[in-house]
Amino acid sequence: MPNPVDPLEPGGRIKDIRVYRDSFIGMSMLACVPFLIFGALKVYGWLAAIGLFVFWTLLLAQSTRWFLPYPRRVIYLALVGFASWLGVVLLTR
Repeated sequence: MPNPVDPLEPGGRIKDIRVYRDSFIGMSMLACVPFLIFGALKVYGWLAAIGLFVFWTLLLAQSTRWFLPYPRRVIYLALVGFASWLGVVLLTR
């Protein structure tokens, strides 16, 4: 008996793409973070920018792993990326 909340049809096609709306929103938010990181480079310098970029890369890798199974968590990862950037900016000012 198929799972009623399973977003996939038996052939592997997606029944309703709206299930993954949060994943797309989170990935869009996460795509904005590198622009913030390298846009405010003069505020905190290259060392912090490289550290933030490495952290963002880890967030991006995890969000691609959670894209289908946990769509809501991708938004939280994007918020963590924004919060980490904001924290570095506030600490270095």
